[in-house]
Amino acid sequence: MHCPKCNQTSLKPHKFKNTDVVVDVCQRCKGIWFDANELNELLPVASKDLQVPKDAKPTGMTCPKCLVPLEAFSYPQTCVEIDMCSKCNGLWLYKSELKEIKIVRGKLEKKGKLETHAPVAGIKGEALTWVNWAIEKLMKFD
Repeated sequence: MHCPKCNQTSLKPHKFKNTDVVVDVCQRCKGIWFDANELNELLPVASKDLQVPKDAKPTGMTCPKCLVPLEAFSYPQTCVEIDMCSKCNGLWLYKSELKEIKIVRGKLEKKGKLETHAPVAGIKGEALTWVNWAIEKLMKFD
């Protein structure tokens, strides 16, 4: 597989310490390719069922596995912009982005505010957001 950022650089396997997770890393730009669900295996605070949202932006990079365009969007409950493949659900991150996701979502978990699953898109997501808002308002009256 070739690096989506550097194009010509081959990705090398890298195993994270104390885990069974093996990702692919670019030795040049230090970007990390996570196959679908590898981030969930590495980080207990990762967002489950993550999908490319409809409002994602094209990145100009292609998936190293599928060769389809990667799309950029903010990782749930963070300001980290990630690149994801809509076909295989692989993720392209840099070490600093991985660290920020871990820190921010870890703090949210400690505060009891971590959303464990990715937001639901479309009208269903809007309805769930409204229901959650209404429940919060009603609970303030208790």
